[in-house]
Amino acid sequence: MKKYMNILFIVFLCSILIMVIFGDERTKTQSVEDLGISVGVGMGINKNSEGNIIYRVSTTANEYKEDGSVETLLGSGIGSTIGKTRENRQKKTGKEFFLGLSKIYIVDEEYAKYGIRALADVNFKNTVVNDNAFLVVCKGRHEDYLNYTSPGYDNSAEYISDMIKNSVNYNFFKENYMFKNVYLSMDAEGKNIVSPYIEIMEDGIKIKGMAVFKKDKLAVILDMNDTKTMNMLRENKVNGILTIQKNSKEYVNYSAKSKRKIICKKTGGKYTFIIDLDLKGEIVNNELYKGMATNLGVTKRFEDDMAKQVKEMCNGFLGRMKNKYKVDLLQLGWVATAKYGRDTGVDWNEVVSNSDIKVNVKVHVDKVGRGQY
Repeated sequence: MKKYMNILFIVFLCSILIMVIFGDERTKTQSVEDLGISVGVGMGINKNSEGNIIYRVSTTANEYKEDGSVETLLGSGIGSTIGKTRENRQKKTGKEFFLGLSKIYIVDEEYAKYGIRALADVNFKNTVVNDNAFLVVCKGRHEDYLNYTSPGYDNSAEYISDMIKNSVNYNFFKENYMFKNVYLSMDAEGKNIVSPYIEIMEDGIKIKGMAVFKKDKLAVILDMNDTKTMNMLRENKVNGILTIQKNSKEYVNYSAKSKRKIICKKTGGKYTFIIDLDLKGEIVNNELYKGMATNLGVTKRFEDDMAKQVKEMCNGFLGRMKNKYKVDLLQLGWVATAKYGRDTGVDWNEVVSNSDIKVNVKVHVDKVGRGQY
């Protein structure tokens, strides 16, 4: 038996050796020095004199040299379709382009308003595309962001990707702004696409808010205040900092993890949504509630005050969502369809805007630091 296994092993090794030596081009690997490996992609549009759309696609690619060094180059292409932009770009590129390792897709605000369905379609059909790459919407032109120099990074695409990845530590962001969520949310009943909105400021590229889509088209851009509140109400198990401040000397910072539960009720044709928020965390800095470390009554007073403030924040946001934005920013329609059935044919943006939405908030302090000094 052992002799038989040894013969099989020798035959297997010989087969592999023959394939490596005499295999055709399809079995041979390609050297990394022959490739331009994409780390970031930008999308934008221009309108010609006839009103037709011309696509602009830019790629930040790393090219690896034989001496071990890396050069980052920005390639661009234009065309009447996204596919034609690849043809145009390859005419100006010396190496074969590989798209599978892109970390970020940066979409111009103008293109997001026009609709990103073509981008989603071409990426979904490409089996080598990285579906875990982040999608962001930018103010202005994406080329300015891909050309931006970020200290400590070889290219700005990697910096923006890291910025989005680490945003989960504050402002109640959640790491679900990846391209795969575009496929899952774009045409799903009661769901929508959300994406960080970035801008180049005097001190660098920053997240300035959130872009929210209706289907494939940009509908709303939220500032950071509404973004933080939306994230608390929309997401579950996210982290952020909340502050009560009377003046520059009297304030308290509270780092919390939020848990969210939504209850949906239907009476006739009217929907009611009850959102329960449970915040639990620690005091980061306290210049307002003296004696919190030793007096449970002071801690309880802070918890009540913070719960009241968060509830006011949420109610203010819900008023703007229903009357100003008129978009189901919290995906409450998704909750309703899960309970009462799909394929209703209703416009959930309109239904939610006319629904009763109530918020309950509980705040818990589990740590107050080492005490007062």
